[in-house]
Amino acid sequence: MRTFRQLPVYLFAVLALLAVSCEKVIDLDLEEGNEQFVIEGFVTEGESSHIVTVSKTIALENPNGVPLVNNAVVILTDNLGNTQTLTSIGNGQYQATGYPGVEGRTYTLSVSVDGQVFQASSTIPGVVPIDTLMIENFIFGPDTVPMITPARFDPAGVANYYQFLMYRNNERLSGYNLQDDQFTDGNYQLQPLFAFDFESGDTARVEMFGIDKPVFKYFYALAQNSEDVTPANPTSNFTGCLGYFSARTKSVKTVIIP
Repeated sequence: MRTFRQLPVYLFAVLALLAVSCEKVIDLDLEEGNEQFVIEGFVTEGESSHIVTVSKTIALENPNGVPLVNNAVVILTDNLGNTQTLTSIGNGQYQATGYPGVEGRTYTLSVSVDGQVFQASSTIPGVVPIDTLMIENFIFGPDTVPMITPARFDPAGVANYYQFLMYRNNERLSGYNLQDDQFTDGNYQLQPLFAFDFESGDTARVEMFGIDKPVFKYFYALAQNSEDVTPANPTSNFTGCLGYFSARTKSVKTVIIP
């Protein structure tokens, strides 16, 4: 079977764009007055400080902003039995310190609030670093769009899933940038990211996160929502609430747009 890296560049680019390069923010499909808790948390390989955010959903017409939750009990545990109760640092955030994220370990996040308990588990995948950021120009209609390619060596025989955050001159760009190795397993991956907001001389920073399959499916569901589809809540790895918990790897590279 042909891999993406063997396809012509222009066809590769179109396929990548159609796959997951979506910048629409999903409107959650919630009934009016039906408040739910929203939990977002990370454990990152190679880091020992991690943040979990707890909030509630609100009606769209609510002028007071997102209600942040500061009375939760948040506990992080790994499969070796290492446990830490996170410290509330305000604004709905809870912090773990001195708690290492280790490749291959499975972490469970437990959040107790208002008599309810929510749990999710996630496993840090194998570390895959960005080798280099490659820049190519792509003709897209009347415009010339730079493509930033986070080139990397993909380990053979392992399903890998990636999420990317992009920054222009230290300002984070919106959008969902996701890739997997369905067609590139064991190869040097050359799947591009489209960079519509960059100009010559800009500094581009790419953060690549190796994530597990449930978290990939969560973000993929967000990316697939469009104007022509009724929005639906993506499947969370929590039970009974919205949001997600991701145990992940992280690799960062920067490049100047020529």
